[in-house]
Amino acid sequence: MSEQIDWLDLLETHRPDYLSEARDAARKLLETRASITINDVREVCPPPKGADPRVMGAVFRHKDFEATGEFVLSNRTTCHNRPIQRFALTNYAKVHAALGLKR
Repeated sequence: MSEQIDWLDLLETHRPDYLSEARDAARKLLETRASITINDVREVCPPPKGADPRVMGAVFRHKDFEATGEFVLSNRTTCHNRPIQRFALTNYAKVHAALGLKR
């Protein structure tokens, strides 16, 4: 039996610089918006060349972000208008930001 690969964890291991940059971009966007999607992050911080677009969810797989439960249709042609989830900052992230603490 083969071992199941967690592609989101693999991205954490092999693209930590990009994830850090993308999470910073997401936090910056959430300074002026209540919630965002991965498409919002992609616009200001495009994924690295060759990255599988299905693993972009790793950006929000962090204690600073939580799903809102709201879905919107993707505006990306390659996604064929599939629903994507909206994310917001957690209280943990808001407190850290208010205190000026680094993550």
